[in-house]
Amino acid sequence: MSVVALNLRKRFGSIVAIDGVNFSAEKGETIALVGPNGAGKTTLLKLMAGILRPDEGRVLVNGFDAVEARARRSVGFMTPMDRGVYWRLTAMDNLIFFGTLYGLSINDAKRRAREVLELMDLEDRADNRVATFSTGMMRRLELARALIHDPDVLLLDEPTSGIDVDGRRKILDYIRKLRDRLVIIASHDPQEISLATRVLYFNKKIVEESGPLKIVRMLVKGSVRLNGNGIKVTKINGDEFILEMDVDKFSDLMREAPNYVEGDILDVEVEVASEGRVMSRRWRQWE
Repeated sequence: MSVVALNLRKRFGSIVAIDGVNFSAEKGETIALVGPNGAGKTTLLKLMAGILRPDEGRVLVNGFDAVEARARRSVGFMTPMDRGVYWRLTAMDNLIFFGTLYGLSINDAKRRAREVLELMDLEDRADNRVATFSTGMMRRLELARALIHDPDVLLLDEPTSGIDVDGRRKILDYIRKLRDRLVIIASHDPQEISLATRVLYFNKKIVEESGPLKIVRMLVKGSVRLNGNGIKVTKINGDEFILEMDVDKFSDLMREAPNYVEGDILDVEVEVASEGRVMSRRWRQWE
């Protein structure tokens, strides 16, 4: 399974959203699209999902044009907080409905709905109306919707945006298990990007590419309670500290942050592998 973008261009009136994008991605990769607001990340995901048509160029999903039904059946798309489910229906009814849209039989849609609800830890809410769900539960249901037809390609647009620590942990833990698919994540969030095997820095086109995150340094203002744990703590000024760790420890720290850090994260710097070298980048450059 592969996704290939060939000289993609997309405009909205006089605004250039995508300006000559070329890249390819294969099953088993987790790719992060990183860029400032308005860079065109969501537009690129919609082109790959077949929701938008390019003005120029093509997206091929396993050799088929992304707008064709046989390509779209291979793709799951989770959009940022757009409530892509029906609030008056139950979680189960939503998933059965979307499953049948992707060509599943009623019985197969019911079976698959039970599977993805269990994966998202929502099986006990299957028969509850979506209007009763918290924001975190809603995001997990939206991910379940993207997975209902068991797609080979999963496109995630800010998948943990706006949800609490526990909800983030559940979604990120599940994304980590998707190594048998092609996953493409558009995000500003270092914790989401830390899942990637390849990072594409994007602003209407791909301006730089790197390997995965290696080292994370966080500037924290407040108090820190860490004893070793593979995290280096340096006090720099009064109540300001630099925490330095590898990316696996960063994921652990962010899951358990309330137990260790009280205060604000002022800045994040990352080191990434790029063409055999290591380079540093301040994360705020890409927010």
